[in-house]
Amino acid sequence: MQKFDFENSIGFIINRTGKVLIQAFDQELRKNVGITFSQWKVIITLVNDDNSLTQKEIADKLGLEGPTLIPIIDKLEKDGFVFRKVDENDRRNNRIILTDKTKDDLDLIINCGFKIKKIFTKDIPEENISITKNTLEKMWQNIQDEFNFCAPLNDKQKRNLLPEEISGCNIS
Repeated sequence: MQKFDFENSIGFIINRTGKVLIQAFDQELRKNVGITFSQWKVIITLVNDDNSLTQKEIADKLGLEGPTLIPIIDKLEKDGFVFRKVDENDRRNNRIILTDKTKDDLDLIINCGFKIKKIFTKDIPEENISITKNTLEKMWQNIQDEFNFCAPLNDKQKRNLLPEEISGCNIS
């Protein structure tokens, strides 16, 4: 009978490392800002896109289903980090907008990430970090290519694709 030493496999090590990284980051965010890692992803997505996106745009960027995102936004709104506003261009959509509170706390939010990165990369030369990042990106690309996974696309990107370019992709 063939055995597999999963604890020494690269996939297991990547998964274990990713989980503990998210746990540590989540703990730091909760302690210092009162948000979770999932809420942080929404905030950073908004920061990177001029502080306003529709719920669908956020879900697409994060690779989440709408029903998964709604409670995250509900909690952010309840706690005063974002507010919903009807989209002026399409009244069927809500835009999610960062509040002044979030903008005021942004340095604190980002510094939580820097603190975890400092702990995470302690005693690892920058060259090794660069090699690791490049290796992981290549591994990610290999999986994407082999299994024909598609990155989330926005509506404009979808309209500009030919049918043969989207074959195999689950684009709705």
